[in-house]
Amino acid sequence: MSLFDFFRRPPTPRKYAQLLMKKLAIHHPDEPVRFDEAGFRLLVGSDGSQVINLHNLYPEYCAADKHERVLQLERAIAIMRPPGLPATFAEARTHLMPVLRGRGMMEYLRLMELGKEPSASSGSLAFPFSSDTALMLVHDGEHMMQSFGAAQLEQWGVTADQALAAAMDTLRDASVDRFVQIEPGLFAGDWGDAYDSSRLLLADLAHRIAGAKPVAMAPARGTLLLASGNNVEGVRAMVALSQRIADSEPRPVSALMYRYQDGRPVDYVPEDEVARSALENLKRQYLFGDYAAQKETLDELHEKSGTDIFVASYKVMRDETQGIEYSLCSWTNGVDSLLPRTERVALVVYEGDEMQELLMLPWDALHAACAELMVPVPDAYPERYRVTAFPDLARVRPLALPRD
Repeated sequence: MSLFDFFRRPPTPRKYAQLLMKKLAIHHPDEPVRFDEAGFRLLVGSDGSQVINLHNLYPEYCAADKHERVLQLERAIAIMRPPGLPATFAEARTHLMPVLRGRGMMEYLRLMELGKEPSASSGSLAFPFSSDTALMLVHDGEHMMQSFGAAQLEQWGVTADQALAAAMDTLRDASVDRFVQIEPGLFAGDWGDAYDSSRLLLADLAHRIAGAKPVAMAPARGTLLLASGNNVEGVRAMVALSQRIADSEPRPVSALMYRYQDGRPVDYVPEDEVARSALENLKRQYLFGDYAAQKETLDELHEKSGTDIFVASYKVMRDETQGIEYSLCSWTNGVDSLLPRTERVALVVYEGDEMQELLMLPWDALHAACAELMVPVPDAYPERYRVTAFPDLARVRPLALPRD
């Protein structure tokens, strides 16, 4: 079952529980959740102290239409009420921690706040980190990890930089070296405390484990991988393990590899062609998940507001003859659309119900030829482009890729 699959047909009780558990993993990412099938309930938290009974929620979900099912899931998640935060910064500071979160997931959560405009703030405090990841602050309470926003800092009387500095101190104090060697040249964090990926921020730790030129990946929230940038086989193994983790982990963080510059992690593209190609494939997989999640929500928002716009899908294709992968979206004549940023675009021409022509073009060449038709959506992540008019085929046809 897809992480963002809202069933058109009523699911089985077990599948409904699984769907709700995956939604909980998004909204409360570091809280353990267990399905008590005999009692038909979810037990949340390490001690199972928070209980969500499903006996009434399940039939309500089955009876709802597609739009109401989305709302019902959100109402079910809202049952989990976070405890109040400490009244003073002095009480809170030693419980603050930095966490890394995928930008696509944060955008998804923002869009899920139904009834708000797409540009509205979600209220969570976030710092820029990398091209696909943001840095957030949380309060690590006894039973729940809780994010907060600028209003909370104002109440505490501190700046964002002061809170971040306190969180980094707490992280360092909790970061005695704990790594296991997965295979020669590849190491994985073994804290198991929900902050393994956060330790990507600790350059001194990376140098102690992987030497003078460490490289790192944090593919999921409970994972930090390290290797030496001088060890080609270790770097390849790190990307391969990140791929396996991405295939099974519902809490992705970053598809990037990082190196350390002036004590800070920065995006890094390895020189090795095998590792570089594998990283590109991993990036497509993460973007596929981000675009798919947001498409469901954008469709719901457009339906609610009466906006007639088609949200095009991000597809990952494979050219078996060349042994390469590429991303693809479709742009159809006469359809007001939002296009994801892909490597190739299929221009589809219809007359009535009959397709008359199909052209495949590289994105860059198409955009260079008709940028005025492809308007970027401000602040969107991943990138989206609004298109209301169709390209002049005589102008772009010479740019088309050959078809087999």
